[in-house]
Amino acid sequence: MKHIFICILAFMIAIPAIAQTDGSMSDTAYVQQAQNWLSGLKIAKARFRQTDYQGNVLHGNFYINRPGRLRFEYDAPVKDYIVADGVQIHFYDGTSGQVNSGPIGATLADFILRDGNRFDEKVNVNSVKKRNGLVEISLSQKNQPGMGDLILKFSENPFTLHSWDIIDAQGLTTNIALSNLQRVDRLDPTLFTMRNLNLNE
Repeated sequence: MKHIFICILAFMIAIPAIAQTDGSMSDTAYVQQAQNWLSGLKIAKARFRQTDYQGNVLHGNFYINRPGRLRFEYDAPVKDYIVADGVQIHFYDGTSGQVNSGPIGATLADFILRDGNRFDEKVNVNSVKKRNGLVEISLSQKNQPGMGDLILKFSENPFTLHSWDIIDAQGLTTNIALSNLQRVDRLDPTLFTMRNLNLNE
C-alpha cells in the first residue's frame, strides 16, 4: 500500500512543455487547459476508486485545501492515509501505526499545493491523446526516465480531471478514478492535521 501512496501524489504537478499529440485541438492548448484546471483547484473534496494491476479495488475520500493541504484516506477496514498539513506530508500506515513524514517541497505534491502553479523542467509530457471521450496526458520525470509514467485523464465537457493511471517501472498500472468532485467554501481544518489520525474509526 505504501508505494501506492507515493504514486497517488504523482498526479499533483504542473504540466510543462509537450512532445507530441494526436488530437484536433492543439497539444499546447490541451496542456494549458489542464494546467489551468489544476491551478484553479482551491478547496474541494471527492470520492476515489483505486484499481491495481491485479484488479483489486479500494475506495476512499480525497480532500484538498490549497495552498499546502490535502488528505487521502481509504474506506474501512483500511486505515492508511496521507495528510499534507501545509509544511510536511505524512504517510500513515494503519497496520503498524507508524508515520513517515517529509517536507512538501521534496515531493511532486508541491507543484499543486503551492500558491500558484508554473511550468517545471523536471517533467516531460510524452504525449497528448484523445481516447474514449477523454484527453490523456502522459508524463514522466526527466531525471528518472525509467521510473514509470503518469497518465492524467480529463473529460472534455466540462473539462475536469476524471482519473489517472500510474505505470510503475515494471510496467504495472494502477488507476485512480475520481467521482463526485465538489468545490466547497470550507473544509474541517482537522482533516489536515495528524491529530485526526483516522476518520474511519
